[in-house]
Amino acid sequence: MESSRRAGRGQALVRLLFLSMTLPWPPNNGHRMRTWSILRALAAEGHETTLLAFAYPADLGGDTGPLLKVCSRLEIVPLELASLAGRMGALARLRALFGSAPYAAGRYRSPEMALRIQSQLESGRFDAVIVDTVFGLVNLSCTDVPLLLNNVDVEHVVLERYVRCERNPAKRLYAWLEARRLRRFEAEACRRAVVGMPCSPVDEARLHALCPGLSVVIVPNVIDTAEYVPQEDDVGEVVLYQGGLDWYPNRDAAQFFASEILPRIRRSRPGTRFVVAGRNPPAAFRRRLASVSGLEFTGTVPDMRPVLSRASVCVVPLRIGSGTRMKILEAAAMAKPVVSTRLGAEGLNFTEGEEILLADDPAAFSRQVVHLLEDAAFRRAVGQAARRRVAQEYSPAVLRRQVSRALARAASALPAPAALAESWA
Repeated sequence: MESSRRAGRGQALVRLLFLSMTLPWPPNNGHRMRTWSILRALAAEGHETTLLAFAYPADLGGDTGPLLKVCSRLEIVPLELASLAGRMGALARLRALFGSAPYAAGRYRSPEMALRIQSQLESGRFDAVIVDTVFGLVNLSCTDVPLLLNNVDVEHVVLERYVRCERNPAKRLYAWLEARRLRRFEAEACRRAVVGMPCSPVDEARLHALCPGLSVVIVPNVIDTAEYVPQEDDVGEVVLYQGGLDWYPNRDAAQFFASEILPRIRRSRPGTRFVVAGRNPPAAFRRRLASVSGLEFTGTVPDMRPVLSRASVCVVPLRIGSGTRMKILEAAAMAKPVVSTRLGAEGLNFTEGEEILLADDPAAFSRQVVHLLEDAAFRRAVGQAARRRVAQEYSPAVLRRQVSRALARAASALPAPAALAESWA
């Protein structure tokens, strides 16, 4: 029986349960950075947050002190995700076609996590639950506690864009089928929530298309410019791409740039170096790009700021993805100019030609990079304008205000139906 101490309609939602799909410390990728920013905002607003988080093997035993400073309680559930590559991963994906949930969601099923969530909710001390991505719902049974969805991405969009880029017919067919199942899953997830928290107006429109009745408050990805001090440390003509290389869209972007764009740049600027900074580059991927002149891998980087300081230009040649790119906000906070595809810059309110340069085809992309390499004054102007934009629209103060609005919206809403939960259990 849930306690009557829980907040009623219109009252402040003080006691929160936050279900995270990853341990958000250290905040060393876009997803973790977003979750960490939200937790800090909740603490600053005086909320009592219990964090129940998955932790992957590499994160177990790490420093949790910073999390305990912003959360009243922390519980960790170990999780080892099956590899997307290899024979076992392929068999798991095939089996998922006949299951109740798409593979992308089913791989997060955890009896231990489900029991921990149930135990927490049975205590009756929570006014609301914040669920980190739609995948967090696979372990959450029926509850009348209001649910808020932290929509890091609109997940089915990522797969739909993968289908457009993939040449292998079998992979394209599988991704198309999975995208359809994932779209239905996301729509059902949104119907369980009282408030969705996408990171941009673009994703807001997608959520409304999935679930027209969902109340939505945009909670942007943000960067604290006070923690990013611009420095004129660029050495030579360094073009930087940053992103975890255990995520296929980042590998596709790096390969697209290395094979289609970099050779065009080096024809006019032969000293240009393309630095790819990101964790866990697969050995096969590194071998495939080993012959590309001017390309360097850094491997895992504990702090991206020194790497950014040495870059002349940052590039975001993404062709697959959703949400907004933290890598663009980080580069802008360091006053580094960015050249991006339109997809890569999607959802960010940067002025084209002044705060960011955009191009989609290799020839146009290479021209934009060369322009910045050749014109130091323009390079500085674009970077400084981008930093001002981040300070104005993508600061922790903006996120804090929007999170408060989302919680106020949830407090005024009736609990969402949760009848679909049992079909996913």
